Amino acid sequence: MSQVAAKRRLTLRNEKVSVVAHFEEEGSVLGGTQLGTCKGFSIELSIEGDEQVEDIVQLIRMAHRMCFTESTLTNAVEVKTSHLFNGQPIDINTPE
Repeated sequence: MSQVAAKRRLTLRNEKVSVVAHFEEEGSVLGGTQLGTCKGFSIELSIEGDEQVEDIVQLIRMAHRMCFTESTLTNAVEVKTSHLFNGQPIDINTPE
């Protein structure tokens, strides 16, 4: 938000962001059925200033579009994993 405001030459005060994550766990660790899921996020943005509300609306929209974290959470992205044990690669997809 601050970066976008500075580039647009907007002056803001008391910028605050509150993010709450909603997680859920089910199953059993001992039984090998444990599953953790993210059910969503709630984001509240609060700012003060003397700018026109239309400028603030544009600022907030642009800040959302430019946020790497929000983009990652709202769009499917490729995730590549590798696993090492004692410095050696292991395959976790091989049946036991």
